[in-house]
This record gives sequence, C-alpha cells and structure tokens, in this order.
Amino acid sequence: MGFVALILRLLAVFALMARAAKRKSLTPRGIFAAVIVGLIHAIHPWSIFTVLLFTFFITGTAFTKVKANIKKTLTVSSSGDVGGEGPRNEIQVMANSLPATILILIHFFTKTTKCWNSDVLTIGIIAQYAAVTADTWSSELGILSKRPPILITTLRKCPPGTNGGVSQTGLTAALGGGATIGLIAAIFSPFCHTWSIAARLKLIVAITVAGFLGSIADSILGAVLQQSVVNDRGKIIEVEGGKKLDLKGKVVSGTNVLSNNQVNLVMATLTTVFSMALAKLYYKF
Repeated sequence: MGFVALILRLLAVFALMARAAKRKSLTPRGIFAAVIVGLIHAIHPWSIFTVLLFTFFITGTAFTKVKANIKKTLTVSSSGDVGGEGPRNEIQVMANSLPATILILIHFFTKTTKCWNSDVLTIGIIAQYAAVTADTWSSELGILSKRPPILITTLRKCPPGTNGGVSQTGLTAALGGGATIGLIAAIFSPFCHTWSIAARLKLIVAITVAGFLGSIADSILGAVLQQSVVNDRGKIIEVEGGKKLDLKGKVVSGTNVLSNNQVNLVMATLTTVFSMALAKLYYKF
C-alpha cells in the first residue's frame, strides 16, 4: 500500500467519525472505539476491509434513520421515554466489529501476499460483516413491516421489536444486506488471476447465505437467551445502549441470559468461525 493510499484511508476514517459526531449517531466513547477499529482496518494494505467497515456503518446508520419517528412509537424505552435507537456506544461498536478486527490484525502480521484465492482469514472477515450488515438491515427495516412479526421459535405473532421476531420484510432486508457485502467482496478483494467471474459469483452467493444465516442465528439467540418484556400497553421495552434487561414486566419471549450486545457478538463470532471452517473444507487446506 502506498503512502498516499494510507493517508486517504485515514482521512476517510476521521471524516466518517466527524460525521457521526455531528449527527450524534455515536456516543463520545463510541466514536473513540470506532476510530480505533477504523484505524486498524485502514492500515491493512488491502482496501477491502475499510470498504466493508464503511459499508456496514453508513448503511446501518442510514437505515436507522428510515422512518425513525414511526419506529419510536412502536417500542418504549426502559426510562419511560419513547423507543427507537439512540447514539450507539463503544460496546455496541465492538459487538459488531471485534471478530473482524482481530482477524485483520492477525492477517496484517502473518500474510504477505498481494492477492488471494483461498484465504480463510479473509473469508471470516467478510462473513462477519455480511452477518452484522444483514442483521442490522433486518432489524431496522423489519420493524416497519405492515404485518406483525412472528417469533422464530414458535411462529406465533409477537409485538414489533421482540427479540427473535421475524417478518418477510426483515428477512428480505437480511438477504439484501448479505448480498451487498458479497458484491463488495467480489469487487474489492485482491483476487489472484485464477479467480474467474464464475468464482466471484460463487463468492457472492456464499457470502449472501452467510449473512442471511447469521441474521437467523441472531434471531434464534435473541428469542431464547434474550428476554423481551412488554409494558401495560403491550409495547416492547427497550434498554438503552443494548444493555441487559433489568426490569420486571410481562415476558413475551426468552430468558434473561444475554444482553443485545452479547447476542450480536456471539452471532458475529459464530458466523465468522463457521464460515472459516467451511471455507477451509472447501479449499481443502
């Protein structure tokens, strides 16, 4: 990677964080964590990792803003205020980027090739971003579904915002998120000459599936290990910052084992590990 390219990436990271600060999409600590994550992505010689991070963050932020006023009326905050997403904190940032960030550091210190055609570490990084992007798109757009969601473990109707609730709108959005990351991977990965267009199309399909299944895994984890509680009006009570639920009320689903942040981290890690394992079998390492 040339010096100019490195400077441009670093400037892009700081510009993105300045935008986040201006729009208050991240807390101050969230911005600090995002800067660290962004710098680690930016220093790697390959541009794909920075592009993946930017794609996830920009699209996720954009879809959070879609019909935000309507979303606020669908759930309520544990503080008694309206629902909806507030600024994301440092824990939320790391829950959606930690596995990939660790793998990027490992890749940076162990890989010296300028291209790849069977790189398991890179597959893991791409799959992680496919999963968190698919899940974010699904959550932010699925809650706006005109039809009530159904709980993935029982297939019964549940209130909007229920952990583990799925809808056709949300599932379609998950496919779109995974496919977008797959397309980014096919375009920006520094493939060796042996990678044909057909091989790249296979990668797009594989990453789309990984993202979709990651979103499904998140729903199952949420339905089983993350408790959903409604207030006296039947609206889901959300906890600020993705923290663990610590209140009493009518339980709609789940047990109070994991917070939303922990569910996201477990899902991202599982998707990363399983994708790498399958890639290793496919490439016969």
